[in-house]
Amino acid sequence: MIRRNFIAAVSSLTLLASATSALAEDVVLRFSNWLPPTHPILTDMIEPWAAEVKAATEGRVSVQILPALGAPGAHFDMVRNGVADIAFGVHGYTPERFKLTEMVELPFTAENAQVNSIANWRTYQKYFMEANEHEGTHLLGLWVPGSYQLFTRAGVEGVDDLDGLRIRVPGAIVEQIATKLGLVSISSPLTEAYDQISRGIIDGMFQTYGTVLDFNMSEHMPVVMTVPGGFAASSQFIVVSDAAWNRISPEDQVAINALSGEEMVSKFATVWQAHNAKAIDELMAGGLTRIELTGADLDEMKERLAPIWDQWTEDAKAKGVDADAAVAFYQEQLDEVAEELGVDRN
Repeated sequence: MIRRNFIAAVSSLTLLASATSALAEDVVLRFSNWLPPTHPILTDMIEPWAAEVKAATEGRVSVQILPALGAPGAHFDMVRNGVADIAFGVHGYTPERFKLTEMVELPFTAENAQVNSIANWRTYQKYFMEANEHEGTHLLGLWVPGSYQLFTRAGVEGVDDLDGLRIRVPGAIVEQIATKLGLVSISSPLTEAYDQISRGIIDGMFQTYGTVLDFNMSEHMPVVMTVPGGFAASSQFIVVSDAAWNRISPEDQVAINALSGEEMVSKFATVWQAHNAKAIDELMAGGLTRIELTGADLDEMKERLAPIWDQWTEDAKAKGVDADAAVAFYQEQLDEVAEELGVDRN
């Protein structure tokens, strides 16, 4: 009788432990989304990735996409503080917070989103990850949605017409670029851009072709001034809070990591590259005027903007990283990734 009761008790404890373990492994990650529900970042990147996560973890981890729980620039802190479990964000929306990610925002890097994103991810892992700028969260990936060119209202025909134009800036690096070019900076998130350009509050902005098309801003900015590699770029990311990440079993963490990192970066950037290429065709067909800076104009532009690279290098060194080695590695990776993919970096 004692032996039967002992076996029954052990069996009950085993079943209870199994049930508790299974319950503990079921994690719903609350994703705070501040983008329009039809935006490619959501429909072509985040939602497919979330479906892959659910499949890879056999349903134990799922992503629940919620309406925005705060302003766009607040999303990193919302994740770190547990308001949301996971979110997409733009590093430049919190100036000076993410100094090392600004490297990819600097002028004249690479226009191809996939080339730039993969080169940046590899550089960040090798030189910047230990600086722990995303402390309190688990960084799933960071990427670049192509390069910014300068979109403006009608009447701009060259560099001499830029002085005094009111330009929306999304972050510190773009603001520095605007200042060097004699532009007047107006800081705002992307969600306010259409209202600003349509009402004449601003005369233009540094932006990707895809975003100009997505937010229907081309009629108000019919001119684009371009430089090789772009004037700047937007460093974007997805993070999950440490608290939420620690609720996930080690096995499922491995599965999610396999879908993140360079795998995520490459997929997301591929979507961006295709989207930008299509947008260029549509915008040009719609009458967009392109001013490509070459020769003396391009040389002058590079001379004006060179101090921004120097300042970033100095600031990055103050963070304790080998900024010179990082930039050299990044430039090497831009060429290497372009060769791997069989594409031009610009």
